[in-house]
Amino acid sequence: MSVSRPKVGTAVIIVKDEKVLMGKRQGAHGEGSWCPPGGHLEFGETWEACVRRETMEEAGIEIQNVRFVGAVNNNQPEWGTHYITLFMQAEYLSGEVTNCEPDKCSGWEWFSWESLPSPLFAPVQTFLRQGYHPFAVRHDKLVRDKIIEIIEAHGGHADSYTAELKEYGERLRAKLAEEVLEYLESGETEELADILEVIHSLTALHGMHREQLQLIQTKKREERGGFEKRIVLKETR
Repeated sequence: MSVSRPKVGTAVIIVKDEKVLMGKRQGAHGEGSWCPPGGHLEFGETWEACVRRETMEEAGIEIQNVRFVGAVNNNQPEWGTHYITLFMQAEYLSGEVTNCEPDKCSGWEWFSWESLPSPLFAPVQTFLRQGYHPFAVRHDKLVRDKIIEIIEAHGGHADSYTAELKEYGERLRAKLAEEVLEYLESGETEELADILEVIHSLTALHGMHREQLQLIQTKKREERGGFEKRIVLKETR
């Protein structure tokens, strides 16, 4: 007894000059809708190899910096199809966009992300509802408390969340390493202020006041001195 199983498809959002490549489907389900290059994943093929091959077969161009950006599950009984679609993102590399399969696509065009054509192919619509944006800058790091307000005041959009206490501590320590590295690379005194801000936050995380930390610093200085004399210890015996 044969069992119907979902098929695996791929799609690749190709970026060039802040525009993306879209083609208008024809001769298959979703005819008349727009979608990026893509197709069926072949046996033994990697996702990256698949979208490189499909892009060349469909649009005649080469792509680079291919990366996975998401997946959708589209069951469409009205078309008799059920696809798991793997979405990749890539940058245009070379070649002239050509409609290599006119029986499947009526033509390719570059669109700005804010002016995508309509209607979009169903899996693409599902994917976009997940909040994907090809020109979003991923940070994934702790930022100062007013950064989100500043971004939005300048017309930007920022996705953020409030970290739980354990994660907050881990990210503060990572932030300290980041700020120290920035100072070591630049030598800018302004970076020292950022280091100090992180230290103050870590101090509070440990349940201490800044004044308490200052007392510890003063005590150590009185007992062991500071670093003003520029003493370099070479070895001990």
